[in-house]
Amino acid sequence: MGDLRSPLTAEDADDNLVQQAELARHAQLVDELRQELDDTNRGLIALHTELEAARAAEARLAAIVAASDDAMISVGPSLLVQTWNPGAQRLFGHAEQQILDRTIGTLMPEAAFDNFRSVVEQIRSQGHADSYQSHWHRADGTNVDVAVTVSPMRDADGALIGFSTVARDITHQLAAQAELAAARADREVMAERDRIARDLHDMVIQRVFGAGLALQSITARAGRPDASSRIHKVIDELDATIRELRGTIFNLNQPTQKAASLRAQVLDETATAQDRLGFAPAVEFAGPVDAALPDETAAHLLAALREALSNIARHARASAAWVTVHAGDELLLEVTDNGLGIDPAVTRSSGLTNLRRRAEKLGGMFEVAGRPEGGTRLRWRIPLTAKSSPHSS
Repeated sequence: MGDLRSPLTAEDADDNLVQQAELARHAQLVDELRQELDDTNRGLIALHTELEAARAAEARLAAIVAASDDAMISVGPSLLVQTWNPGAQRLFGHAEQQILDRTIGTLMPEAAFDNFRSVVEQIRSQGHADSYQSHWHRADGTNVDVAVTVSPMRDADGALIGFSTVARDITHQLAAQAELAAARADREVMAERDRIARDLHDMVIQRVFGAGLALQSITARAGRPDASSRIHKVIDELDATIRELRGTIFNLNQPTQKAASLRAQVLDETATAQDRLGFAPAVEFAGPVDAALPDETAAHLLAALREALSNIARHARASAAWVTVHAGDELLLEVTDNGLGIDPAVTRSSGLTNLRRRAEKLGGMFEVAGRPEGGTRLRWRIPLTAKSSPHSS
């Protein structure tokens, strides 16, 4: 039995070739589509990775801003607050909802705000500005010392869209710097005091001591009793001067300490004068003596008291003295003794002149006069009220 299949014609062969070519093209398109899908998938994975990294970096930056003790504030071109971190709330006391969309000038005195605007204009024109120190306000009205850094914020096209502001509390830093400067100044003062003490000891005391020895040699040759008495009196004065100089040298060599209360210092001065006087002066206080006086005024009063007691020791030959310190609208120092009384020539002495100048420098007055019952009364007074103080504005 013969083959029943029909023989392939040339036309059938051409159709087969066309079909095979079409199938090959379809396979190639499928491969190309598969490759494009693979490339797209890899691109999406890379993009997702970049987005996750950006989100993580943004989260880290947000955590840094939130955890920072510094105030980190962003403001718009019109200087209205746009963001406010917890550090800003801790430093300035304003909650975020209280400060957003308000001008940053709310945090500053007018002069500080003028300075801030100047920095902003410098950034607009030059692109940057240096950090600076300023005084800003807290919500409770107190001031805080801050170091301020202002930086420009720009969009993707480089256009200025605002300003990033960081404010750091430097109160403790400034206090430490002030303490260091004070310590250096104290060292310089102590070095100068040491030099003065050496000069007093090596030069002044030796000269005074030599003058005393010379007078003693003259006394032996003095024929008149009154001349000998006067020379002995001068020698006694020189001996007292030497004792005072030695006391001054001792005080110069002592380290500077925080001042005690004025009452305690007045009592110390009178106790120190007891050896020279031969008796202890009576002391009385009236009014808010410690609370009313600034340190500089107290120093002037103590100097006046020392001078007054020294005059009694040198000239009065007293057996008793009374010291009164009264504080009210004015400060009054009164020193009274029961000695020989005031000699009109003595009122022109250098010591009394110093007392008068100290009082006049502080807008006050000084007077000294004899007492009817004998002795001398010295009054040194200065105003304490703000209205009458020459240093008030």
